[in-house]
Amino acid sequence: MFKKDIDLIRGLHAKYGLRGPLLDAGGLIAPCIADYDISVAKAVSLALHLDEHQWSITVPHPVQNDRYVQMERPWSFIDPQYVIANPEYGDPYIEQLPEKYPEAFSTVILVSVFEHVENPYKVSDALYKIVSKGGYLINSAPFLFPYHPSPEDNFRYSPVALRRIHESSGFTWLEGDFHVNYSSKAGVGDTNPNNYGAPQSIMASYACCRKD
Repeated sequence: MFKKDIDLIRGLHAKYGLRGPLLDAGGLIAPCIADYDISVAKAVSLALHLDEHQWSITVPHPVQNDRYVQMERPWSFIDPQYVIANPEYGDPYIEQLPEKYPEAFSTVILVSVFEHVENPYKVSDALYKIVSKGGYLINSAPFLFPYHPSPEDNFRYSPVALRRIHESSGFTWLEGDFHVNYSSKAGVGDTNPNNYGAPQSIMASYACCRKD
């Protein structure tokens, strides 16, 4: 999960009046949150001079893991009693949730989950069935991000792809765009020790939809 996911959903909450009952589909009780602004702020800027030419480069700082923090139940500002459904906790997969929660939720949130599913169209159809009439779906998923199986890492999504998938399920598209966008020149480095802190580009898309 990105720190910008929390910022985004706070803004959508203020704009649309998101309310409970809320489901965090595929979420965690205490997710790990990446605040890439920390990495950018600590990056080292270098000026290089060679043969009367000058270049400026930004080098990621050597400690990249300090951008990660944990936060318990991050959507409590919408619904303090919100439900978390995750197979890691013994819950059904999203495709099976309509059997247990038919039209049960006014808000459903997926953050950094959609890239792991086997069939995004089937998952979107299931989400439509658990959202109540007039309710909202918020989906944030990576567009550029390192491979991270959990247990699988299958897809990357542009805003256009999210719109196509969720509209095919019957949702009304309200808005969506890239909401995380860090250039490889910004000073974000890879945390894999085998990659020596190599610069990375990080992007993520979001979709905000309603069931009319």
